[in-house]
Amino acid sequence: MTLYLDVIWFLNFCIDYVLISLTAYVLKRNASKTRILLASLLASSYVFLVVYPELMIFSQPVIKFLLSIVIMIVAFGFKRFRFILKNTAMFYFVSFVTGGGIFALHYFMQSDVAIMNGVISTKSSGMGDPVSWLFVVAGVPVLWYFSKKRVDDISVEKMDSNSLVTVKISIGEVIISAIGLIDTGNKLYDPISKMPVMILDMNMHAESFPEVIQSAAKDVMSIGTEENEHPWLNRLRIVPYRAVGHQQFLACLKPDRIEIEKDGTTEVSPQSLIGLSWTVLSSEGQFDAIVHPKMYLQHVQAS
Repeated sequence: MTLYLDVIWFLNFCIDYVLISLTAYVLKRNASKTRILLASLLASSYVFLVVYPELMIFSQPVIKFLLSIVIMIVAFGFKRFRFILKNTAMFYFVSFVTGGGIFALHYFMQSDVAIMNGVISTKSSGMGDPVSWLFVVAGVPVLWYFSKKRVDDISVEKMDSNSLVTVKISIGEVIISAIGLIDTGNKLYDPISKMPVMILDMNMHAESFPEVIQSAAKDVMSIGTEENEHPWLNRLRIVPYRAVGHQQFLACLKPDRIEIEKDGTTEVSPQSLIGLSWTVLSSEGQFDAIVHPKMYLQHVQAS
């Protein structure tokens, strides 16, 4: 049997480079491409060690683990022992996920069932069906992209869940409850009163507002064109904001009270305005309001 050691080494080098790069991405390590390249060369050199019988000691689990630590030191440097262990653990996790994903995808796409003379039978060689190298080469980049996307989604979900609050808005006798996202990038203020503006999704809460307010939220230019003496009209404010490339106007209401609850603690927001927006704030329905950071974070800083 002919053994193409150079081809085996190159395949392992490519896989190691992908796995170390994914480890760096998950842990947000600022590792240079040169360090990752050197670590991949070291990891792939393991192929040459296990070829010779006198070097079989390197196949021992303890030696493999120590080699993994050295690879992580080459890739990300040495800061403290806990730092190295965290890198090594994530490297193994990424390796197991990617390797398991390749086997799962391989056996998902094939079938061991055949029909012979109208009878369903199964095929088995007893040793399993080996995964082809071509499948590995094609599967690793696909699984790397899939894992990267899932890590991004998990990070966003975690960030969103940590920033979600329960908001209770009181306007006269009307109480509006919403799930708000504290957005530190929200810098919208009323230029006259300097009050922060919270955005409320009218697609979810339109029934809580009279028709004249709904019309004003859809078109601020319609304010004052209709003969209506609804008391909420005195609460209306028009706040300019800059969208992409041009300036627009947002209809806002001044509520009597806003309470913000997070982690079992309720705080009363300082005087703020409620921006009435017909734009869907969360495509997945995670929240229906965007809370200005000044409405809540100042309580956290004060405490």
